Amino acid sequence: MGLRAETRRFSDVYLHSQAIANWTQRYEQISPGSASTMLRQVSGRHFHVFHEQLNQRVLQQGRAPHNQLCFALPVVHAVAPFVQGRAVSLPSLLTLRGGEEFVVHLPCDTDVIAFTLDRALAAAPEHAALSELPERILAQPVLPVSPPRYQAAVQDLQDVLHLALDDESLVNRAAFDEKMLAHSVIGIVLSLVQSDDDGNPTLPHMSTQSYIVRKCQEIALDSDDDMLTVLDLCHRLKISRRTLQYSFQNVAGTTPTAYLRSIRLNAVRRFLMTTPPTVRIGDVAAQFGFCHFGRFSSYYQQHFHELPSQTPRA
Repeated sequence: MGLRAETRRFSDVYLHSQAIANWTQRYEQISPGSASTMLRQVSGRHFHVFHEQLNQRVLQQGRAPHNQLCFALPVVHAVAPFVQGRAVSLPSLLTLRGGEEFVVHLPCDTDVIAFTLDRALAAAPEHAALSELPERILAQPVLPVSPPRYQAAVQDLQDVLHLALDDESLVNRAAFDEKMLAHSVIGIVLSLVQSDDDGNPTLPHMSTQSYIVRKCQEIALDSDDDMLTVLDLCHRLKISRRTLQYSFQNVAGTTPTAYLRSIRLNAVRRFLMTTPPTVRIGDVAAQFGFCHFGRFSSYYQQHFHELPSQTPRA
């Protein structure tokens, strides 16, 4: 199955529920009035992210997809939804096991982002952290999370949807490498469920942390894989995601994603400055892994205080 991405609107909650890929469920409208819903979703072979908004109170019941890790983040609500008999307060992570039956009472004006991952991903060496998720986490239908983690996860999931749905994508969606999106979702899950008790992990010596940062930069620039991800780097260096994150924070004062993006932005700038204007900026950006032109231009302007079109060419 290739990447599927769509935005749809409905005036019936049942039709809305049937449009959500891979889920066996139905919605019943409980409050009176005209229904107005919005569904944005992207799904691939191993992951699914969907954002839904519903204006009416809804009873949601069904069965979670088999062999999946299933999660959801309520974005905003004035009245607490009830999930598996429990009231949900913000910020919380909702979880379901694959194949588990569920009953959810959603209040009016529900706004929620849900995401699933194929359990088979845990068998891959680079995704070993997925197989180590504590069963106590997966067994809790409602898991409180810290506000910073919650806010970061909501923003990151929105970015996954924007990247897949935006018409300004620089790549052909049929040929889009879904790995980057799937790895993004894996990273979001791990960030949400990591224990606060791990706030001071045992880290390698600073010289080793510096080596990790330098090696990641070399891998990112030498790799033929334009969609190199944080999980790829962890696998290549045989280190944990936590060690990678803390190494970049301690050595470079930023996250691995932001640091490597800066390196790629510098590579684009050097390329532009050594090529004539006949070489299109979008082609250069795509060459260095920026598949969304609008977002690339924004990153470029923030970093260099000029638009890519303003950079002197050879």
